[in-house]
Amino acid sequence: MKTKGEVVFFAVCVAFFGFMGAQAVALMGEGRAGEIGSALWPLIALCAALGLSAVLLFQAVRRPAAAAVGGEASEPDARDEARRRRKAVVASTACFFLYLVAISFLGFILATLFFIPAFAFALGERRTKVLVAAPLILTTVMTAVFIKFLTIPFPKGVGVFAAFSRLFY
Repeated sequence: MKTKGEVVFFAVCVAFFGFMGAQAVALMGEGRAGEIGSALWPLIALCAALGLSAVLLFQAVRRPAAAAVGGEASEPDARDEARRRRKAVVASTACFFLYLVAISFLGFILATLFFIPAFAFALGERRTKVLVAAPLILTTVMTAVFIKFLTIPFPKGVGVFAAFSRLFY
């Protein structure tokens, strides 16, 4: 269902990512020529976010205002759905802030291994295979790409967690 809020939100996203993309382009001239470094990856991420936001904005504008499949939902069902969505937003936000705190103590690798299934669970994922495989695959890929290939340092943690993280650095 198209709402004015969706259109405004996606328009703000397009404006924000466009502005930040322009700022990232200004950083491209710094550093060594031909170097894949700290200026390129934010630009790639911002371009992807800008493109996806533009697609969502286009879809929100083109979508019919009252496109309810199967008729209007009853009022209690709509309230239950809204309550479920609010719980998912609060739980996923809490997971994210806990991750931000935990990453400095546990280090990137361990905090990410715990964060991914917690975040997925908060968003409603209940399949055990996904909750086990996703953190292992994603953490391995991110560690290989950013730590090993690009040599971008991530937080290592403190104490025994730092010693564990150093095994992978």
